Amino acid sequence: MKRPTDQQLRERLMQPGPKRHGQPVDAVTPPDQEMAVWVTLDMLKPYEHNPRQVQNPKYEEIKASIRAAGLKHKPPVTQRPGEQHYTICDGGNTRLQILRELYEETGESRFYAFYALYRPWQSEVKMLTGHLSENDNRGQLLWIERAKGVVDAKVMYEEESGNTLSQRELVKRLAEDGYQVAQSHISKMLYTVEHLLPTLPNSLYSGLGRPQVEKLISYREACRLFWERCTEEVAPEGFGEAWHLTMAWFDDEGQTEMNWSMVVDRLCGMLSDHTGVHFNVCELTLDNIVTYRKRRWDLEEHQAFEALDVELQQMRDPNAQPPSLYPPLPEPATGSAPVAKGPASDPGREPQSDPQAEQLPSPRTLSRDAPTDDERAESAELLRLREQVAALEREKQQLSESPSPMAPVFSEPASEADSGPMTAPAEEADDWPEGAARTEAERAARLEGLVQSSWEETPGKRGYRHHLASELGVPSFDFEQLAPLAAPVLSGETTPPIADVWFIEGVEDEPRSLRIRIRELVQVIARWGGFGGSDVVIADDDGIGFDLNPLPEAADRRARFAWQALASLRGELNPEYPADATLWGALLGTHREEGAESAWDDAVLLRFFRLVRLIRRLREHLQGQQEAQS
Repeated sequence: MKRPTDQQLRERLMQPGPKRHGQPVDAVTPPDQEMAVWVTLDMLKPYEHNPRQVQNPKYEEIKASIRAAGLKHKPPVTQRPGEQHYTICDGGNTRLQILRELYEETGESRFYAFYALYRPWQSEVKMLTGHLSENDNRGQLLWIERAKGVVDAKVMYEEESGNTLSQRELVKRLAEDGYQVAQSHISKMLYTVEHLLPTLPNSLYSGLGRPQVEKLISYREACRLFWERCTEEVAPEGFGEAWHLTMAWFDDEGQTEMNWSMVVDRLCGMLSDHTGVHFNVCELTLDNIVTYRKRRWDLEEHQAFEALDVELQQMRDPNAQPPSLYPPLPEPATGSAPVAKGPASDPGREPQSDPQAEQLPSPRTLSRDAPTDDERAESAELLRLREQVAALEREKQQLSESPSPMAPVFSEPASEADSGPMTAPAEEADDWPEGAARTEAERAARLEGLVQSSWEETPGKRGYRHHLASELGVPSFDFEQLAPLAAPVLSGETTPPIADVWFIEGVEDEPRSLRIRIRELVQVIARWGGFGGSDVVIADDDGIGFDLNPLPEAADRRARFAWQALASLRGELNPEYPADATLWGALLGTHREEGAESAWDDAVLLRFFRLVRLIRRLREHLQGQQEAQS
């Protein structure tokens, strides 16, 4: 081939090139796999929906590390379709902010340009869950930050699918995207954002933790149930505003724990102001609701609203028969002397007391019924005399030479000469025997010796008893006063206090209430045996209150002892388990050949005695019903 000349080569080089047929692009397509990319601060921007709203508690520690050793961990970035900037993903906003601060402070290029870890774009909700997971692992998020992030993720999921997600589905979707959270926490998070965040934003973002939030939720729900019970006194839609106005006073910056005594007082005051219910009744009802819901008890079955219902009944119908606090007075025996009544028309007349004709009841047999019009004039006089008799009983018991402090001794009523109020303190008496309790500390020590376990009565319960007693015109006795007269004395963990193994309050002396108390005591023994709260013990609304399923095959000797003891109350012993003398010898602690781990302690033993008494009484009721039907 002939070689082209220089002129031909020059002409060919001057010819135009091929024409471009595609559209120009401003940027190349983002990579479709993870890789390291060289970026500058101008190319990066933080994630707009970062769940962390409060500065990372490790901020200064991270900043000092980057200043000294440089950026060791590459921040992950991604790029939304159509955007030129890279966006921080899966955590890294704190590092980006620190790099910008260090570049402004030092001007060093190592803080301006660096390698970042690029991750392909997936979706907005995956960006959010990535930040939730990474921030929770590197620097613990606040409860409200996690809750707000979960709520935002729920909104994004629902926008993607077009359907409303249940809590179970939300937990599943979050787990698929790499963020693990318990379903029980999900409901509390949604509740926090909806009901607590508008009222307590400063406290929540100051670090109010999950235990405090759970307690807030329990009290808000208790107040809501209380409010809904008062259907004639308040409008249901007014609760949200009343709650907000009351609790907004407690919203303080830097607060990580609530002052719960003040919170409960304010809530009770709010309920009392709106509904007209007495403050003590509000406090007692709130305490019942919170306690019973925590133990997963049925509120209606355990009569959580009993005090409130009584108060509402009397508010709505002032002429309604008030409830009774004490069992009715026993019927007078034929031919017995009637109780002397002082004249009501002469209030200044000194009462006349005749020990032979006047028989005052003891504090345990005071009347449960409201006084009639004829008896109201003498109620103050009887109250004074009964209090005097109770004081004499306590004094006589202390002076008694009986070695057992558990047996109460009842004195005769005071005569006319000494019917005035007792003003001299017991420790100032000159005729006290050697070793008697002279001071409050000594009396407290004697009382402690009578009580098997401590029990504290809430101010709401005590205030309600005293309030209701004053309304009925009858005396109200406290646990500390009755304890030295009771035999024996015991308090319960989740059961009501047992001030007397034998005595049954009138309000409890009916089949339904007896079954409830029986089931509570059965659970105490079942928990001692290791199967409390399981399906071994089941409720029985027709018989004695409970029934038993067989124990698992792996049950230990202690569980078999407890099961057999409960089965004996039903008359259905298992022949494969210990029985007869072996069973009762081990439980009562008199037979210890195989160790003492199977023996009841005093607290469980006394509960068993109380259980026997309640079952015997319930069977009397059932037998009476059968005879009435026949």
